[in-house]
Amino acid sequence: MSFMTNIGRLLNLAAFALNGGGEAHRQFILSSDSEKFILPVTPSKYTVKTGQGNKVVAVEQLGEALVFGLPRAVEISFEGFFPDPEHDYPFVVGDSRTPAECVALLTKWKEARKPVRVIITDSPVNLLVGIMRFDYKEKDGTRDIYFTLELTEFKDLNTPFANNPKQIDEATGLRDRTADPSEETRNKLKKASDVLDKARHAYGQYNKWRRIAENNNLKDLAINNLDKLKKLSKP
Repeated sequence: MSFMTNIGRLLNLAAFALNGGGEAHRQFILSSDSEKFILPVTPSKYTVKTGQGNKVVAVEQLGEALVFGLPRAVEISFEGFFPDPEHDYPFVVGDSRTPAECVALLTKWKEARKPVRVIITDSPVNLLVGIMRFDYKEKDGTRDIYFTLELTEFKDLNTPFANNPKQIDEATGLRDRTADPSEETRNKLKKASDVLDKARHAYGQYNKWRRIAENNNLKDLAINNLDKLKKLSKP
């Protein structure tokens, strides 16, 4: 191992000690089912991405208008390394697993296709996520393994009231099935969800909404009643 490689390694480890491991109260805790894993070395930083499904549409005689959408799934990413226990680094604050064991555990969780809870202590992060990407590599011949994790928020849709108001039957353990929607209902949902979509469906452009609004004496763009939306007439 060259002198410059040794210097680079020492600087890298010092950075982790000062920025990550030096924070005694900061831990990255991952868990799935009954298993828990605390990253051995606290990453020096993490990134959280949040988004909103807003869209900008062109409205006739008005210009561009913002239509608010629903929140997008939160994304979180961070990188760090799994130290070889033989090095006995003083800044290890989590599990004492070998790098190979750390990799095997995260790979198992990823391939199990089950949600993982990630908690970063002393921070706002406490999310149920799915592992979207797990990359790792070894360098400098240290037997330490460096990794990058990319996670995306998981929302449990299999709850008793998710798209089905009927509770789970205690006797069978199954939820009552809702009736299949009629073809007419499918068409209503497919064709439009508000006046802007109705205009796009009728004329191929959002900015024709005013014609429909004036012809039907509407005071706003949104109509939550699909039956009314279906009956809207165009001039």
